[in-house]
Amino acid sequence: MVSQNEYNKEEERLFTNREILVYLERINEHLKSRQLSGEISLFGGAAMCLVYGSRSSTKDIDALYAPTPEMYQIIDAVAKEYGLPSDWLNNGVKGFVSGNHDVRMYRRLSHLTITAASPEYLFAMKCLASRLGTSRDVEDIQFLIRQLNIRSVTEAFKILERFYPPRQILPKTQYLLETLLKP
Repeated sequence: MVSQNEYNKEEERLFTNREILVYLERINEHLKSRQLSGEISLFGGAAMCLVYGSRSSTKDIDALYAPTPEMYQIIDAVAKEYGLPSDWLNNGVKGFVSGNHDVRMYRRLSHLTITAASPEYLFAMKCLASRLGTSRDVEDIQFLIRQLNIRSVTEAFKILERFYPPRQILPKTQYLLETLLKP
């Protein structure tokens, strides 16, 4: 069990699967005590490690959540209880989520529904970001290529274009996919 105030304030904070689940369960308890229901949709590294098992930890937890004002308060309370940074669960991803994003049910707690981006949508998001060097995007893209059995750049672009218009797909994305999907 993760104890309260266990968070070690290092520069590079990593959240393990176990910790993420503990914190989500704590959010559920707060919602229950307020007689509210909430929803959290996980994206990025949190979905990659917790839902799809591609890795054991993530440096941040990107999510969309509702009801927003109440969830802000609850997320802040959980941060204080466990000594987490104030942005431990952040909705900064909202600026990158396409209008036709795709989420799947992950887990339903008594007062909290947890969904996660589908593998196809995560693939599209990761390809669009394709941050080289400082992130795990390339490893995540490689994992998703295997998971989705993508065999060509054409197949990859069909998935990308389901979620994003072609004008948003940068040349660096095409180059990366050509490199990763060499015959």
